[in-house]
Amino acid sequence: MLSNLNVDLKVCGITTSQSILTAANNNVRSLGFASNNLLGPNTCDDESIKNLIEECDDYKIESVILSSYQTTLELVKQIDYTKPKTIACSYFFEKTDLTAIKKIFKKLKIGISVNPERFNIKYFQSIATLINVFYYDLNVYTKEKIKTFSIYDCKDQINLLKNLKKPIYVGGGINHKNAKLIIKNTGPQGLDVSRSLKDNYNNLCEKKLNKLLKILAVDV
Repeated sequence: MLSNLNVDLKVCGITTSQSILTAANNNVRSLGFASNNLLGPNTCDDESIKNLIEECDDYKIESVILSSYQTTLELVKQIDYTKPKTIACSYFFEKTDLTAIKKIFKKLKIGISVNPERFNIKYFQSIATLINVFYYDLNVYTKEKIKTFSIYDCKDQINLLKNLKKPIYVGGGINHKNAKLIIKNTGPQGLDVSRSLKDNYNNLCEKKLNKLLKILAVDV
């Protein structure tokens, strides 16, 4: 927890044991793992995610899998094999799918991944009682590129989600230069940061992490 701002930090796109150790040494309590059924960088197969999550458990770090739309059975198999604390699902999952997952995995937290081009407030309202958190991504991934939206373009959507009284993490192109701007404009529960904290070997960089933590620890 970042004390002065009361904002959680989640680091996503984790692919290495070294990154988990760096997170643990710097009191980062939530790490995200992107399934290789997704578009975009820093994805892992289920075997790698399973092993990395076991390491997270050793350090009592919350593990979150970001997974693409698939059948409920396929998602259940993925959750059962990798054993995350939270599953971040595509919003394509129907309410009945999420209900089934909730019944099978009693302690599992369910998150919904949202982006500016995939926003349906009626759907979010319909499943709000089933989920624990929204992950709002300013990035939209395609096979060709990553499109990043301005926080000003997305502020209204994020505020609509806040009306549902669920924690919201905002991610996508966040770094030490714009983190406070995002907090000021949206007041999220947490920030979801990835590429800006990595080194050339795709490990979580302690120097970059500390730079962000130091900035966030100063009063806005």
